[in-house]
Amino acid sequence: MGVSEDKVLGDELGRLKRLGFSCLAECLLSVPKAYQDLTKPKYTLRTSDAGKLVYAVLRLRHKALFDGSGQETWQWKGAARVQLDLEDGEGKKIRATVFGNVWPWKDVAQGEDVHILGEVSEWNGHLQIKNGEQVAPRDRGRVVPLYPGKRGQVKGELLADGVARAMHRLEDGERLLLAQAGLREEEFAKVTGFESAAKLLETLHAPRKVEDAEKAREMARKLSAETVVRRASFARDRKPEPASSIAIQKQRVAELVAALPYALTEDQARAIDEIVKDLRSGYPMRRLLSGDVGTGKSLAFMVPAVAAHQAGAKVAILAPSQLVVSQIARELREYFHGVPVCEVLSGGEIGDGIAIGTTALLKAAEKAKCVFDLVVCDEQHKFSVGQKYGLVSNRTNVLEATATAIPRTLALVNFGGMDVSLLRQSPVAKRVTTRITTDADMARLRKFFDEVLRRKGQIAVIYPFVDKDTVAGDGESLATVKAAAERWEKSFPGRVGTLHGNMASDEKKLVIEKMQAGQVDILISSIVIEVGVTLPSLKAMLIVHPERYGVSQIHQLRGRLSRKGGVGYLFLHVASDLDKDARARLQLLEECADGFTLAERDMDLRGFGDVDESGDSQTGATRSLFFGVQLTHKEIDAASKRMGVE
Repeated sequence: MGVSEDKVLGDELGRLKRLGFSCLAECLLSVPKAYQDLTKPKYTLRTSDAGKLVYAVLRLRHKALFDGSGQETWQWKGAARVQLDLEDGEGKKIRATVFGNVWPWKDVAQGEDVHILGEVSEWNGHLQIKNGEQVAPRDRGRVVPLYPGKRGQVKGELLADGVARAMHRLEDGERLLLAQAGLREEEFAKVTGFESAAKLLETLHAPRKVEDAEKAREMARKLSAETVVRRASFARDRKPEPASSIAIQKQRVAELVAALPYALTEDQARAIDEIVKDLRSGYPMRRLLSGDVGTGKSLAFMVPAVAAHQAGAKVAILAPSQLVVSQIARELREYFHGVPVCEVLSGGEIGDGIAIGTTALLKAAEKAKCVFDLVVCDEQHKFSVGQKYGLVSNRTNVLEATATAIPRTLALVNFGGMDVSLLRQSPVAKRVTTRITTDADMARLRKFFDEVLRRKGQIAVIYPFVDKDTVAGDGESLATVKAAAERWEKSFPGRVGTLHGNMASDEKKLVIEKMQAGQVDILISSIVIEVGVTLPSLKAMLIVHPERYGVSQIHQLRGRLSRKGGVGYLFLHVASDLDKDARARLQLLEECADGFTLAERDMDLRGFGDVDESGDSQTGATRSLFFGVQLTHKEIDAASKRMGVE
């Protein structure tokens, strides 16, 4: 019955799948965003009701329709508003005005009782109701759940309809909830206080009282947090694999460190020690190396990689771009003389030494039937799970490295099967100031940039599009790298370099080298410089349309500033009418320079990504258990402590 019903729903179920549901019954694994208490209507309104959302039953005395110019009309088609003159049980006159969709009021006749929900206000000593909605007969006398949707894709009303259709399948919903929460029926009552999973779902979607509904919502949040932690702890269980052990000599690691031109920070030294211990063990390493920008992440994975290679292991480093491949290869040759390095380009083959490449490594390894002993995945968020593990066998040691600072809580959620090494200490002292700007600030910004250039500093300006063919929408042709480069070149002839993803690798490499040599001092670029590119003299950066990027991406770009220490400046250039949610996320960057704190705060704004190892998503509201629950890091921490998982 369930399968055939799902088939009948067709397109409707297809749209619900965008919310993460695989069948109709799974709609029950959602949490309403709010409830409307329609159990006790008011028949008389008081001035004390002003400012409140009220469900009232009032008598209609007169109805008037108006067009867009404010003239009264009898034509419902094209009407702009309807004005209802109502009367409460004591005979008080109350006016309700509804703008926009007037059709629901077409068949309401004079003298009838009107069931209306709206905000009460007072004007000139009279009560009125703003933009009231009719309460449908099916909702009268009920606590009505209101459901979240997915902006631009699925309306909450569609989910509400899906839940209503699924209510006769509570047993199926119960089975799904228990399976996804990893709980047995007899455990559920002890854990939640609800007699069964079906009772919890029934209380969420058809509560008798708002108080009961809120208790059920709170329990759904608690269950969601505990499910995240439970899945993460399950993922940590790994079987021993003796062939994964790499015979690294600790003395050799000490010699490699001693030969470096820089002293390691305490965090770097600890991370290297943790990685080497993993590699020497008989368990395949699954470790996340998370460092804030500028904390020396690359060196922390290079030392173990070189030590593993010298111990006879096959080592691969997967990097997000050819620019980063070239930089890692250059640094390996510079820091570790005599260690062979093989850069794998598109169509290339794996040679001797440490193999470094972009996703071209995948095809080359498959062609050579090469199984690596150690795979370092630099900037793990740039690759899908399938890409990361295309180089991995059961015995392969995996180190995922990222300069996106990932706190332990977020690591637990998205990387539960991994141990974590954190880098917080920076080898150099620097301070970067971040400000949101608009067109009104451009004159002052130009003067500031002139001063930076006069002091032999460099600036970068980041645009979201490469050329007019890549512009999404009208009126944004000025937000392209190519158009901007022409404008800046006119103002600063001979001093402008251009960089974007459509350029050939050799062209991009030449531009970076010119910036590093000081031959050009203004870089007009796409986000291609986000990770791994070192420009020692870069002191100021302007990002145009920063709302198009994630917080971690912008923090990465901010990390390009003042790499050798000192003061840097980041300007986030937005339209004056930028929506409040986007502005709130950008304000995080103004308020917070520490990557770990920034990641936690951004995590609380957006929610977590998929927890399962097989999931590719690493952002957005979690569907680990209930749709509509956006967990905070504090809730995950609390669940971890309750369950004894650290």
